[in-house]
Amino acid sequence: MTSQNDNPLSDIRIGQFSARWAKSHGIPVKFQTEMTSTNLIARDEAFSEDVEKQPLYLYLCDLQTQGKGRGSNKWATSVSGSQLFSTWSFALSETPLPILSPLMGLAVLRALFATWPFLEWSLKAPNDIYIDDKKIAGILLETISQGDQKRLLVGLGFNVLAAPKEIETATHLMDCLDIDTPLLAQDWVAFLERLVFELTLSLQEGYEPLSSTTQANLLWALNRNEWLEEKYQKIDESANLTTKSKKISWTSL
Repeated sequence: MTSQNDNPLSDIRIGQFSARWAKSHGIPVKFQTEMTSTNLIARDEAFSEDVEKQPLYLYLCDLQTQGKGRGSNKWATSVSGSQLFSTWSFALSETPLPILSPLMGLAVLRALFATWPFLEWSLKAPNDIYIDDKKIAGILLETISQGDQKRLLVGLGFNVLAAPKEIETATHLMDCLDIDTPLLAQDWVAFLERLVFELTLSLQEGYEPLSSTTQANLLWALNRNEWLEEKYQKIDESANLTTKSKKISWTSL
């Protein structure tokens, strides 16, 4: 690509395009051009008649007016249609372990690496995705219940065609791709297909302690991040982290 206008996705709104993909794959989806927050809507409708019987229900929009991150953080918006605003609502048979949080971060990272393996992706605990030293995506998890019904909400915000200008530490996918490697529609489809696979697989793994292989993968993903003051030396089966000077519980982050 030589400019955003030359990009095959430049006239495509990410939420709308992703909603068409979901429908073509038989994934129930609610898309609106504008939502307060995909997580807020998913929470409100989690046990509605349309959603409660679905193993996966997807919420998408092109613009969020009340997007949020962890705690009191807000998810800043850019140009409408330039970011992926999504919440993946999964039915649960039981409450997963707290280790599901790092598992879902690793799931998103795997999907990104599978699609664009030449970019310098990394995971910043607890659940931010970076390229080099810039944040490009964030993940927000919520487990909610009503009676004996439970759902997991995986909120994913991803800067694709643009990033909020007021945040100096943010970047977007288009800005990271080389002129000889444009962002293609088929690449975006490949990412979405790998993402739903990885999220589903990680959910299945979320009821047991982290395996030694997953511990090693997480350690590798975390230590790639350029903002680390100290490298992580160890992550145990409960996702407790150890550096040279301290121990950190993932749930405290």
